[in-house]
Amino acid sequence: MTFLEVPFREKDQAKALGARWDAVSKRWYVPEALQNEIDSFQKWLPQSPSLLNNTENSSLSLGLDSVGFVEPSNKEQQKGTKLSVVLNKVQATLRQGFPGGVWIVAEIANINTRRGHIYLELTETSDNGQVVASCRAMIWQSQADRLLQRFATETGSELSIGQKVLILAEVSFHEQYGFSFTIQDLDPSYTLGELEQKLAKIRQNLIKKGLYQLNKNYRLPSDYFRIAVIAPPEAAGLGDFRADADQLQLNKLCEFKYFYSSFQGERVESEMQAAITAVRSLHQTNSFDALVIIRGGGAKLDLNMLNIESLAETLCSIELPILSGIGHERDNTILDEIAHTRFDTPSKVIGFIKNQIIQQAQNAQSNWVNIEQSSRIQVQRLAHKINKLNHEITQNSLSCVYRWQKSVEPINFEIRRLSENKINRVANNIDSLYQTISSEVRRNLNLVESEIGQLKEMVTQEAKRTVATQKQQIIQSIAFILSSGPKSQLNRGFSMVKDVNGKPITTAKQALEHTEIELEFSDGIIQAEVSKNQKIKH
Repeated sequence: MTFLEVPFREKDQAKALGARWDAVSKRWYVPEALQNEIDSFQKWLPQSPSLLNNTENSSLSLGLDSVGFVEPSNKEQQKGTKLSVVLNKVQATLRQGFPGGVWIVAEIANINTRRGHIYLELTETSDNGQVVASCRAMIWQSQADRLLQRFATETGSELSIGQKVLILAEVSFHEQYGFSFTIQDLDPSYTLGELEQKLAKIRQNLIKKGLYQLNKNYRLPSDYFRIAVIAPPEAAGLGDFRADADQLQLNKLCEFKYFYSSFQGERVESEMQAAITAVRSLHQTNSFDALVIIRGGGAKLDLNMLNIESLAETLCSIELPILSGIGHERDNTILDEIAHTRFDTPSKVIGFIKNQIIQQAQNAQSNWVNIEQSSRIQVQRLAHKINKLNHEITQNSLSCVYRWQKSVEPINFEIRRLSENKINRVANNIDSLYQTISSEVRRNLNLVESEIGQLKEMVTQEAKRTVATQKQQIIQSIAFILSSGPKSQLNRGFSMVKDVNGKPITTAKQALEHTEIELEFSDGIIQAEVSKNQKIKH
């Protein structure tokens, strides 16, 4: 790389000849591709070429001898070399070793934008996921719009974290900001090719495990009654799908059970696995007819989020036919490939299901018409046959009845004669028995009437005697009661003790509780005072 000393007023002239500006060293230089035309830049070449504008390629060794250090003086040996001098020489060495842009393969670990500039963190990882290299890179504002727009147009996606990219970058080393790459170009085809490589590897692994064609062995149902749907929430494709699905469910033609999962981002694998687990669990208790996986439109590189081998293995082994409608007509994911049937869009998936249901309904209607017509013809045929059989049965029955009548008449006459004889004999026996029974009954009745008369007389006499005895006892009881009243007792010489309120006093203890008492005799009542000094004598 050859640096130039270009005055500001002549920069347009140097740029027109092909000179390029180095933002780190703030100098113009001749690109490697134009080294053969160095004479065109003769007027801006330094008069005393130094190490910083050396046109010959040098090694990448950072040894001080290899970058042309001049033997320092004794004073310099004692104090050492300034950091800026060393770093400038490192920068010069790197520029000599990488005089132009270098195509680099790396993965984007981080990306952010400041003042129109794009700042990237590039990494390289080993097979076991360990980071083996990393560095900073930037796209200057002057080229950012052009590069990002071309990348998005060709890949269908914005530049984002996790993508593998092929970049054309210039090595940059600044004494203050350290090592970095200045990106001059991006190759979108490499990023797309990397996705195809990943997809092919997953496909080969599934084929080796015997899983790739497994779901296609299931037979699609002829009719659909219950379907599981995995889709991202609030997706436009889900809205298109539900426009028809909700109508089918509203009319009770088919039930749809929705399970939601991210289709891009870090949570795709965990959320999708959770949704598939939920589908399997419900399928065991109330089976589904099919599993629908839909997403709708999206960026082309977003498809990479669905190319996960573990998800593909899980879906291959699910015991349901899978209908996919990821939303890309030309591009596909591994989920599209292992599905039983792939559709371009969610609308085409529900359109297929709807058409199947309609077709089955039309077939059922056609079959019903055929059954109805066949039944009508069969009924008419059977009705004619029944009429014919009924006529034959009637004729045969009449003939049979006539024959049996002829055969039965002699038997009937004999039965009638024998029955009449038997009835007459039985009637005579009954009359005789009736007379005997009547006589016996009358005799027994007379005996019973005589016994009843005797019993009646005995009951009457006993009742009268009992009543007289009870009457005498009652009279005696009344007399005793009348002779036991208070008046009778008073007349016998007894007295009654009462308090001043006329309440009877029955004990001496009760009498001592009063100051005055009344004594009732047969001829009157007197009052008496009770002395408190009285004592009860037993």
